[in-house]
Amino acid sequence: MTPEAGGSLADDLALMRAVASRDRSALNTLYDKYSGTLLTLCSRLLADRSEAEDLLIDVFWEVWNRADRYDPARAAPLTYLVMLCRSRAIDRHRSGNAVKKMPPGPQISVESAADKGLDIPDRGTPVDYADLAERQEKVRAGVRQLSAPQRQTLELAFFEGLSHTEIAEKTNIPLGTVKSHIRLGLIRLREILRNVGVDAESTL
Repeated sequence: MTPEAGGSLADDLALMRAVASRDRSALNTLYDKYSGTLLTLCSRLLADRSEAEDLLIDVFWEVWNRADRYDPARAAPLTYLVMLCRSRAIDRHRSGNAVKKMPPGPQISVESAADKGLDIPDRGTPVDYADLAERQEKVRAGVRQLSAPQRQTLELAFFEGLSHTEIAEKTNIPLGTVKSHIRLGLIRLREILRNVGVDAESTL
């Protein structure tokens, strides 16, 4: 392998090792170093700037979340990043039609509901998305600890937008009981999140 543009191969390999050790500053450095080059590539592959930016974030998120997949014996870091961009662009092309054929109306699950309860930044660095993913997982775990009635009523209220009366009609649960499930579920979830270091007031 030969040294890569923009810096030495040794420096890039050191960054990849630091990322694998969960060093977020290393991920930011890697992103700052190659995001411009890779965004140009993603734009050519997808012919859509917004899609290209999303793809770029996905690639760096994969580098962070699956750092163990990188093998320095097989490819230099920039080569590996280029390969990821090409591979994920192909995945997007293949799944495009399937996404368009999905029926209208979300199918709410505990996991997707927890995701929707968080503010996702329009644009951010890979570290922003790493932080977000960690919070999402804690919220998902917290929601799973609620009782079934609490989970159901919270999902219907906050993620399907139903009123308390509509929830009562849909679930055949008395209105007062619906309100109780929602109130107690929120109290319990906020308590769970505070115990794992999540700012429950800004999250819920």
